[in-house]
Amino acid sequence: MSYRLLVFLLWPVFFLYTLKVALRDKSTRYLLQRLGFSYTKTHSSKTQNTYWIHCASVGEVNTYMPLHRKLIAQLPNTNFIITTNTTTGASTVARHAIERTTHCYLPIESGFAIKRFLNTVQASRCLIMETEIWPLLYRHCAQRHIPISIINARLSHRTLNANRWLKNTYKKSLRHVEKILCKSAEEVNHFKQLGAADKKLLNAGNLKFAPTTDLANIHPIDLNSRNYVVAASTHNDEEKQLAQLWSELNTDTLLVIAPRHPNRSEQIQKQLSDLNVHFSVRSKQQPINDDTQIYLADTLGELTAFMQGAEFVFIGGSLIPHGGQNILEPARLGKTTVCGPHMFNFKDEVDLLKDHHACFQVSNIDELKNTFIKLLQSPDKQMFGENAKKALLDQVNVVEHYLSQLSQK
Repeated sequence: MSYRLLVFLLWPVFFLYTLKVALRDKSTRYLLQRLGFSYTKTHSSKTQNTYWIHCASVGEVNTYMPLHRKLIAQLPNTNFIITTNTTTGASTVARHAIERTTHCYLPIESGFAIKRFLNTVQASRCLIMETEIWPLLYRHCAQRHIPISIINARLSHRTLNANRWLKNTYKKSLRHVEKILCKSAEEVNHFKQLGAADKKLLNAGNLKFAPTTDLANIHPIDLNSRNYVVAASTHNDEEKQLAQLWSELNTDTLLVIAPRHPNRSEQIQKQLSDLNVHFSVRSKQQPINDDTQIYLADTLGELTAFMQGAEFVFIGGSLIPHGGQNILEPARLGKTTVCGPHMFNFKDEVDLLKDHHACFQVSNIDELKNTFIKLLQSPDKQMFGENAKKALLDQVNVVEHYLSQLSQK
């Protein structure tokens, strides 16, 4: 079976999923743009080129932003369009509010939608963040002579373990890519295994290590003068495990749970109610009392401020086989970090911090409980956060390295 035939057969599934997300997130723009409609032209009389950057969701947008600010300064006659797959990614782009930069949703893998998108944006170059390989999209870009570079490139476990037919499809797609700037030497080898040509590959470093410019302006959130720990970007089932653990600790310290997807708030509230823990909900502006054990931070855009005031930070997506979430932001804030066993999407980051005695990785929920107890009682816990800051200082030139590579033909 050809890839195009497979996409044609799966189109009803793509449509129904897109409709479901649009209804869930109440976004007509999401529905229309994913299907190839309602795009906005980016050219103006003052600009000559349009750079198109695709970032799957929130994490990729935030990782890309330090490079984006440099590109804005370096290319004054260029417009930029950032595409995402998610509404939360769109909100993140809007929050950064960068000049000459607009957002739209990436069209689904459909020739009709892709053609309409490319006809409108008239991109002169395409940068793909991290791990997105869309065969139809790549082929249409090649037909229009739009050079593609994959930046901070990595391959997921699912891609590396795909069947032979799908791997061969990916290999053919990579022929349309001009440069593959990998985040590590290990990822260079992964792309070689997938069949990428050596001349396209380079270990450019991990953009997640790039220093951010706005963290100093983030002010910690005061929670009724309570000391608190943040569980950042948690996923389904983790909130329940963490709440049960926290209730067993019998501590005066507050646990702030900041779910990766705040729209799961009602589901989490039900789980907390079933556990009979005392909790308050930020979106409902509920007060924090002396007996409040857990604060559900079900809002967007406040996670960094919560982490800024935390005693230490637990990284979500790591107690379940999700692959973890970004461990570097709390590390950059000088916070001690704790994560579970499933951090395979952030292996390089965890390895760096562990090598510098800057984070704790536990194997299971019991070990996590013991680690929480030790950290709550330890007067030296911030030492690990300071170690993290020092580790990241060695990575300050990564953005300049990417700029150098992207400027070369």
